[in-house]
This record gives sequence, structure tokens and C-alpha cells, in this order.
Amino acid sequence: MAGYGIAIRMAEAQAPGVQPDGVIFAHHLTDRAQVSAESLSGGHLRHLAVAGCLFNDILREAPNRGITITKLEVRADGGFAGDPATSTGITYSVDLAADAPDAELRQLVADCERGAAIPHVLRHGTQVRSGEIRVHG
Repeated sequence: MAGYGIAIRMAEAQAPGVQPDGVIFAHHLTDRAQVSAESLSGGHLRHLAVAGCLFNDILREAPNRGITITKLEVRADGGFAGDPATSTGITYSVDLAADAPDAELRQLVADCERGAAIPHVLRHGTQVRSGEIRVHG
């Protein structure tokens, strides 16, 4: 994996778990970020990628404009239909409070929407290919 690797693996049944409605992570642009999900599926992770990308871009760009953010929440949702399942689309929303006029905040969000990499990739496609496959019988 090249720089943005992630893994998911099975855990022991006795391993302590967390409720999926609020996991708090250290974050590189703010002290902490809370991720909420109904459950863990590929669809939820895809929606999280859209929300997380826009979240990060807003946090990164605001200080460049002299804006201090006091509240930021980005939500993404969507559905799947068919067999095999195909996305019915993703809708996101932004709830932002900061020390700037509404017009500046709307422009900040609009500019970040245009530049957000994950929504752009999903709108225009990307190559997905298999890496090493290891099986153990």
C-alpha cells in the first residue's frame, strides 16, 4: 500500500469492542475527530471516505483564509440496489460554525467541494485492481 494503507481483519470474539455510534480518533488537523456509523460495511466506509475527505479539506483550508472553525460535521449517506449491488448515489451535508460571515463560510465549503479528491474520484472513476491474494486451506 502506498501512503494511505488501511487494513480490516477479524478480531477475537472476546476482544473489547466499541459501539459504532461514536469512535474518537486522533486527527492530524484537529485534536480529535469522532466517526459515527450504524455498522461497518463497504458502503459505510465509502460514505465515510466522502465525508472524511471534505471534513479534512475544510479543516485544512480554513486557517489559510484566517477562519477559526468552532464546529464542523460532515455527513454522507446513500443506498445500494440490484444484484450485484450498485450505488444509488451519495448525498452529503455540512454543518459548519466559525468566526467568519456566512458568505465566506459558504465560499470555503464550495471551494473545498470542488477540490475534494474522494468525491472527485467517485464522480470520475478510478482503477481498482487486485494485489496479492493469499489463501490458507
